[in-house]
Amino acid sequence: MIKQYRTVFKFICIFLLLISHTFQSQQLALPKEVLAEVGTTKINTTDFVTRYSEYILASGIKDNIVTRRAILNNMINETLLRQYDDNKKIFDNPEYKKELKWAEKQTVLAFLKDRDIYAKMKVTEAELRDAFYKTNLKISARHLFAETEEEAKSLYQLLQTGQDFSTLAKQVFTDSTLRNNGGYLGFFSWGDMDPTFEDAAYSLKPGEISKPVKTQFGYSVIKVEERVPNPLLTETEFLKNKKHIERTVRMRKRGIAEAEFVSKYFNAGKVTVDEKILSKTLDNLSYSTADLVESAPKELTSGVLVRYQNRVYSQKDILQRINAIPFFHREKISSVKALEATIKGLVLQDILFGLAEKKGYTKSEEVLATIEKYNSNIFLKYKRAEVAEAKTFPESDVRKFYDDNPAYFKNEDQINIQEIIVSRKTFADTLLEKIKSGSDFGNLAFMYSKRSWSAKNKGVMGFADLSKFGGLKDTLSKSEVGNIIGPVKIQDMFGIFKVLGKKTGAIKKFDEVKNLAEKLLRKEKSKPIMEEYITGLRQKTIVKWDDNQLSLLTVN
Repeated sequence: MIKQYRTVFKFICIFLLLISHTFQSQQLALPKEVLAEVGTTKINTTDFVTRYSEYILASGIKDNIVTRRAILNNMINETLLRQYDDNKKIFDNPEYKKELKWAEKQTVLAFLKDRDIYAKMKVTEAELRDAFYKTNLKISARHLFAETEEEAKSLYQLLQTGQDFSTLAKQVFTDSTLRNNGGYLGFFSWGDMDPTFEDAAYSLKPGEISKPVKTQFGYSVIKVEERVPNPLLTETEFLKNKKHIERTVRMRKRGIAEAEFVSKYFNAGKVTVDEKILSKTLDNLSYSTADLVESAPKELTSGVLVRYQNRVYSQKDILQRINAIPFFHREKISSVKALEATIKGLVLQDILFGLAEKKGYTKSEEVLATIEKYNSNIFLKYKRAEVAEAKTFPESDVRKFYDDNPAYFKNEDQINIQEIIVSRKTFADTLLEKIKSGSDFGNLAFMYSKRSWSAKNKGVMGFADLSKFGGLKDTLSKSEVGNIIGPVKIQDMFGIFKVLGKKTGAIKKFDEVKNLAEKLLRKEKSKPIMEEYITGLRQKTIVKWDDNQLSLLTVN
């Protein structure tokens, strides 16, 4: 979990380095064990050395007096913000409390992974030498992509019966390059691609074709074209790169090791969910995405929503658990599928947290220290937002920001397309050939498209914001008027699209976006806003530090 800790320290220190300014307080000789005093609060030498050492380790910066002063200044600023200012609004904020609890649980779970998974992973000499060889072996390959295993198996069978990659690539890829080059990926090295994709590719000889390979994106059928090894590999080079290779191998083994560990305690396929109660639960999530104010839930449905082994959860239990999740995670639960995945994640979390408790990890000094650092991090985030929110600007400043940054206030670009939606890809391919042969797109849409309201209009959708087209928006935005796109798989259907027209979004009027402009201006001015605020706190609080003692400290 060292990497996790370094990230916390680095974030906190960098955040406060942004608001650091030169010392304007009293430089005085203090007791040896005290490096600075903020009001009646003492910053001990040992606390500074710990903080500074961790920052040096995480950032890679060499020890120097300027950075020492900056880190001490950060610690003084933190003390001023937390102990010498009114923070009641933050401490009473329900979302702040949720983030603290969430960080606490995630830290315990990260420690469990570190101790029970990562620390026990072994990397053999044979694995290191194999990885060294692969890093010096370039492979060129082509592939066919499918979203489901069934589709991938079908592609594999077609290849076995004599179909070629060039023909099939035109059917499965929407990317014009892959469509036209037979799915050719060019040369790549070990570490460039998805690990499971690479493992399969590196196991093939030139000309061999893999069975369907499951990757993080879907399924691929792979054909290796060439293997080009580095002919001059030496033992000296292996030893020189051994530590780096070991880190890489460990990172690649993490996912497999985690899955093996989790499988000992949890099987997602055995979680039973009442579909009727689940569908009602999504509508009953007791929060508002607009203002984060929790509202009274609708009438709850009785009965068991989720069951796993001896664990039982009602709808009320699940709603309470979800509402305890921080908003930035909670807002992603926008579908029944996402809700079900979240519920299974919560069940797994309960199991692993219970395991960590039995092992005593929740009381580990290392865990408690990290939780405290996360708490500080979260507090600073909320404090910065509170200070920025309280700052107001003259309307002339806001208008100047608006005038200087028109891209921020532009209406979204719009596009008008025609569509044909059908249920079978083979039929979509047939229609596409008809269009290429001169058949009228609109007439085909009228006769065959499954979406009745657009079919009546010969497939014409009318102008709409690009964002409404989801995963297609980038492809559509890059396409010229008149271009044909597809067939594209959309859930269980296949679509063919024609770009009819485009509109560039106009700049919104100032009065429409005045509040947004002021919010963005606050963000741009966050550093001077915070500097001004801390200067005000320093003027009300006596701050002392010993610069001579700071420079003489021994830091390992």
